[in-house]
Amino acid sequence: EDRSEWPVEQRLEHRIIDGDCDGLENDLEEQLQSRPALSIVNEVLLEGMKVVGELFGKGEMQLPFVLQSAETMKASVAYLEPHMEKLADGVDASKGRIVLATVKGDVHDIGKNLVDIILTNNGYTVVNLGIKQPVNAILEAAKEHRADVIGMSGLLVKSTVIMKENLEELNQRGMAARWPVILGGAALTRAYVEQDLAEVYEGEVRYARDAFEGLRLMDAMVAVRRGVPGAELPALRPRRVRSTGPTIDERGPAEVPARSDVATDNPVPTPPFWGDRVVKGIPLADYLAYLDERATFMGQWGLRATRGGDGPSYEDLVETEARPRLRAWLERLQTENLLEAAVVYGYFPCVSKGDDLIILERPEPGSAEVMRFTFPRQRRDRFLCLADFFRPEESGEVDVIAFTLVTMGSRLSEATAELFAADAYRDYLELHGLSVQLAEGLAEHWHARIRSELGFGDQDPDGLDAVLKQGYRGSRYSFGYPACPDLEDRAKIVALLRPDRIGVTLSEELQLHPEQSTDALVVHHPEAKYFNAR
Repeated sequence: EDRSEWPVEQRLEHRIIDGDCDGLENDLEEQLQSRPALSIVNEVLLEGMKVVGELFGKGEMQLPFVLQSAETMKASVAYLEPHMEKLADGVDASKGRIVLATVKGDVHDIGKNLVDIILTNNGYTVVNLGIKQPVNAILEAAKEHRADVIGMSGLLVKSTVIMKENLEELNQRGMAARWPVILGGAALTRAYVEQDLAEVYEGEVRYARDAFEGLRLMDAMVAVRRGVPGAELPALRPRRVRSTGPTIDERGPAEVPARSDVATDNPVPTPPFWGDRVVKGIPLADYLAYLDERATFMGQWGLRATRGGDGPSYEDLVETEARPRLRAWLERLQTENLLEAAVVYGYFPCVSKGDDLIILERPEPGSAEVMRFTFPRQRRDRFLCLADFFRPEESGEVDVIAFTLVTMGSRLSEATAELFAADAYRDYLELHGLSVQLAEGLAEHWHARIRSELGFGDQDPDGLDAVLKQGYRGSRYSFGYPACPDLEDRAKIVALLRPDRIGVTLSEELQLHPEQSTDALVVHHPEAKYFNAR
């Protein structure tokens, strides 16, 4: 489409919408002949970002393209900054200020950083404190930078508790009226924030489902704070109540057995070795077949079919956008030597006793106890507990459990941080998401190797889809998930496997570093599948 005859304002607005930097500086120079730089930002470029937000909200624009628009906005502002008149002391050209932080104990920052990108490129000043931030640091930054709003993010279930404690701390310090709060993160729900936490917090608190809802909330909170006539916050949304009425269970409390009906006569495989081993320099070709493309493209990169059916389908986006960019990334990862795939894993003798799994010193009945895991048991259904999948102590037999810890290494985390710092927003999103999924792929590959080493790899299904649906024998469980929710058990795996040998450490908050690392216990029992123990 030839836009050369369009007014320059229209050309610039559409450059933002399209994420088009080709010829951007020429258009900005032309616009500077008739408008001051600050006017170009506020009245032309931000109008383009407003359209981007509307398109994203209607499902007509995908997240990667939103980030391309933000990159164009960032480049435009950077070009215009030398032309902006210096403001008098105390005068702020920003639309408002927010302090953003991932809360104490949480190392996940992709969601928070996306909010940073969208707010920054819509005219706000963002003070991004990073990850694992205690409430004191958040409040000190809010005071120092004269913030209008505080934003807190977290992925872990534990982070929802930390957020509640942080709000209570603001109450106790008499600061609730001073700062409205925006909360976001995968573990939160709107009902928890806008009902439960709203009852706790003496100020205003709202839930942001995504970065653009965060932008709308920021607009409203700043407008209210500055006394804009008619400005108000969106109403708190009531918790949805099922219309079918309560279900009455007349059976009474179930009697929980000491053990479920899981079979105890399945053959116990013989491991190839006892103890642990370290494997480094694992070639990408070994685990690439286990990369879940759908989880990468849709879950991590945000590619979805356009709502309403007017735009490209998901399948079209996979062929035109996702796979070509995936191929480019895989080549770049190898040419820039960013991959440091490594594993520490091992086989350990064990027996069960009630809800406990006991790791033994030697594969002999009556051997000394090295370590003990206690797992929760279902209070209904089959009354399953992870310990049930191993031979009971009284059987006189010894079973085997495998533990694994895989990592993609620290270079990927460093490269991702560099992309964010360089305002390469789409590349940042894609590399972060791909590295997380490659770690999962490596974990799946090593689980397959363990099944093979234990002698039943020939029972594996054909195709990745069947593997991802647990079509193989046994199961791989990670701490923090429903069958083994206690993250403190992660410290026991770390003590057994000593992953510092592959560059992985465990933080005080029980998070693995680098982020692109994951651990698991591997169960060989044929009946072992995912289940919720709570």
